[in-house]
Amino acid sequence: MSSKDQLIDIFVENWTSVYNTILGRDVRISVDSVEKKEKHEIEKAFDEFQSFVSLSYGDDTSQNIVIALRNRLVSIISNMMIGLDTFKDEITADDKDAFEEAVNQMFSACQVPLKETLGLEMKFKDISFVESMDAVTLLGDGKFKIWNCTMDLQDVGKEHFILATPRDFGVSEEERSEEAPVEKHTEKVHTTHAPAASIPQTVYNMPPEYSSYEGTNIDLLLDVELPITIRIGTTEMRLIDIMRLGLGSIIELEKLVDDPVEVMVNEKLVARGEVVVCDSNFAVRITEVESRADRIKSLA
Repeated sequence: MSSKDQLIDIFVENWTSVYNTILGRDVRISVDSVEKKEKHEIEKAFDEFQSFVSLSYGDDTSQNIVIALRNRLVSIISNMMIGLDTFKDEITADDKDAFEEAVNQMFSACQVPLKETLGLEMKFKDISFVESMDAVTLLGDGKFKIWNCTMDLQDVGKEHFILATPRDFGVSEEERSEEAPVEKHTEKVHTTHAPAASIPQTVYNMPPEYSSYEGTNIDLLLDVELPITIRIGTTEMRLIDIMRLGLGSIIELEKLVDDPVEVMVNEKLVARGEVVVCDSNFAVRITEVESRADRIKSLA
């Protein structure tokens, strides 16, 4: 398998694994083609989408990539994270926070295999929503590639998104010194019907065995038991004071009487609430739930 195919395979496999986990259903992601583009063609390609998320992958300020997608896909992902099946074409700040965390996990999962398999040092960071023109500016000058991707979600359908990158994204230092030859399993197509003002583009149609990966069903994990702890408060004591504890001793906590207690799942904070009595047992009534972004971080 060529390095180009390995690069795509790493991204698709890890993206699929992440979304199967955080969305709780079967997801199939594919990279349908990778096209070489000029800057004015990137601007035209962005016209199809409403949301743009940028992230950097190196120390150079020009080492940025952009995900372009429709608002509906942002809404789908952010709502599925918390088990909702209602989607809309308008998104909120909460939707953006959740999706940024999903993108963080989506690319962070690729860092180790990129290093181990291809020797590529990529540290994805600075993830944020941007305007379309700012997205084009962040990509810098030069030549680019567009990855045409499809996400097929169980019970929802297919959604298209693109990844815009510099032309040398994912290319090792050795490969940058000369143009890599076209691999024998790729089909090189020179367009002949483009308008006179545009520059011919080269499309690499990726073979299906390398372009998609179907992860496992999250249902396999649903019966896993996790410990739930209700934390009333904490304090620190000197060892000598602990040795003096006896019947009737009082340990003062840092929380006030009216402060909410914390609901911990597997030692991760997921909610807050108040102590109540239910059928002669202590219970907790949930009054506040952590944001989608914070809850999804607990899966990392």
